[in-house]
Amino acid sequence: MDTTIISTMLYTISDEFDGFKTCSWIVLAYTLSYVGCAIFMARLSDVIGRKFLLCMCFVIFLGASMGCAASKNMSQLIGFRAMQGIGGSGLYAMAMIIYPEISPPPLLPAISGIIGVVVALAGISGPLIGGALTSYRTWRWGFWINGPGAFLPLVTLLLVWPNDFHFAKNVRFRHLDYLGALLILVGSVLFVFILNEAAIRAYAWNSAPVIIVLIISALSWGALVYWQWIILSKPRFKQIRPQLPFRLLSSRVMVAGFVSTILTGFVMLLVIVNIPLRAQIVNLKDAVASGILLLPLMAGTAVGSAIGGAASAKRNNAFWTLNLASIFMVIGSASLSTLTDSVDPAPRQWGLEAILGFGIGLSLSTITFLTTMQVEFQDHAVAQGIVAQLRIFGGSIGIASGFIVFNTNVQHTLAGVLTPEQLDEFYQTPAAIYRLPVRQQLVVRQVYVNTFNTDMRICAGIAAACVVATLCTYQRNPQSIKQRLADLEESYARTEAARDEGLREGSRLNGDEGACPAVDGRGVDGTRVL
Repeated sequence: MDTTIISTMLYTISDEFDGFKTCSWIVLAYTLSYVGCAIFMARLSDVIGRKFLLCMCFVIFLGASMGCAASKNMSQLIGFRAMQGIGGSGLYAMAMIIYPEISPPPLLPAISGIIGVVVALAGISGPLIGGALTSYRTWRWGFWINGPGAFLPLVTLLLVWPNDFHFAKNVRFRHLDYLGALLILVGSVLFVFILNEAAIRAYAWNSAPVIIVLIISALSWGALVYWQWIILSKPRFKQIRPQLPFRLLSSRVMVAGFVSTILTGFVMLLVIVNIPLRAQIVNLKDAVASGILLLPLMAGTAVGSAIGGAASAKRNNAFWTLNLASIFMVIGSASLSTLTDSVDPAPRQWGLEAILGFGIGLSLSTITFLTTMQVEFQDHAVAQGIVAQLRIFGGSIGIASGFIVFNTNVQHTLAGVLTPEQLDEFYQTPAAIYRLPVRQQLVVRQVYVNTFNTDMRICAGIAAACVVATLCTYQRNPQSIKQRLADLEESYARTEAARDEGLREGSRLNGDEGACPAVDGRGVDGTRVL
């Protein structure tokens, strides 16, 4: 929710802090820190335990949210949003990991659908809640509400989660893939960072900083793949838990699923940010009304997520649902690109949003299910972390691309219509449009209309690429639900046997055959609890 709640607050925040040109960083600060940490959080939980990491992320998220609410300027808000993203990455990754782990195998398809519905409802309801709080209270309440929202589940976890509930692991800090985590951080963050800096005209596209940073980002991704191969092939590195296991990279189905996740995230976040901004500037709506315009998208996404989970309840239909999801995204995005500059939103916009949302929802739940079906039990945590990270990575690229289109249109269209002083004021606050003569207001509104339509055409192209990616998930004989459940039951049984053996060994060494797991998240053999 905190990834998207900001979309209906951007207009008001940029007006208060006079920073419309750089307001994209309020969104990207969160998503980039999220992207840089999600996979590492998944791996770190193997060492310190799911419960401890989840509680730690709640504390980080809670503190950063309070900092956002109390921010006095744009720089402070962006800084606290980055910290908030670190906590949010752990919370999201842990939810994606823990639910399938603690659920009985026969319920995994249903759990995938439930996770998809929750993600969809949270992501799409964020702008609606943000708009209501901005209109009736202040945008700061969009962060204040995280106080009870984070504190109550934190206390519940501490009191209710049993300390002796765990999967036996023998992972230490020295086993973590620190180099892989660094390469992912550098490769993803630098790429989106320089895209956005070029978008706001901080650097020219052909300038040395842009070219150098893009080269460093590309080299980081190449080095990451090579490093993961070294971990797999060199015996001396066999104890390292890779950030991006090479066995996942060598799976055609999983690579196609990862690409589909990036492309779906691109479309989802760009649409969630763009629709409220368009409503406020083109349709002259307030924050609440602009959030309400997202309701069809929210409803469609929720329904799609539920159907995506139900479609594979008895038979593995992941290939078909993923392709259907991509087709719906193409239709919805392409149709939304035809909206006119009418002040009143076109009635068909509601239906088109629902179509697009349905496709997004289908994809969200099906990718979660596909990952559970394809990966080995030992890779489950990191695979779900990768999915969480790639979805937001794609969304970050989408948001940056949207601002590139906007600033390009502003430079090409408004440079000859507005004076340099008016243009500078417009970059500081979008409310400056209402201080312009009527003729100039119409031109500025048309810039937003053209920007939105161009963004939707880009989304249609991205969704078309998603169709190609999902075609690569085809399997002539996909693993059946029955066989996968049997494999998971066997993995769980081995895990429980290893845990019991560890407890007996610990009891023997301590001279107490009846010893039980100790408190503070450790068993008597030192094994961390989940």
